[in-house]
Amino acid sequence: MQHAADDVWCEIEVQKGSLVSVYRGRLERRALDAWLQGEAKGGIAIHDVYWPFDDGAGNEGWVVVGGTPGPYASGTGTLYVRADQILVIVELRDGAERDAHLLLPRSSGVADA
Repeated sequence: MQHAADDVWCEIEVQKGSLVSVYRGRLERRALDAWLQGEAKGGIAIHDVYWPFDDGAGNEGWVVVGGTPGPYASGTGTLYVRADQILVIVELRDGAERDAHLLLPRSSGVADA
């Protein structure tokens, strides 16, 4: 997807039941504004989505949808979340750490966590 000049890099906390998940990616400015005004309905697309992982054995990094090996390798990079499940949105300067996964050594099972 081409990104518009007014897209916003964000960290988004989403609650499903008692589980809170954290995602990072680009939101369209109009989607962010609609959520801020309480007018967002249905799903909101998070483009170029990625999230942190920690396998508990000291291996930490980023899962990049469509960019790291594992169950999300064939994804397009867009994740849809329900607007009413979003708890917090934090604007980020950019998505620079999204490419940090390229700097991590490849070890078996790490990216699949």
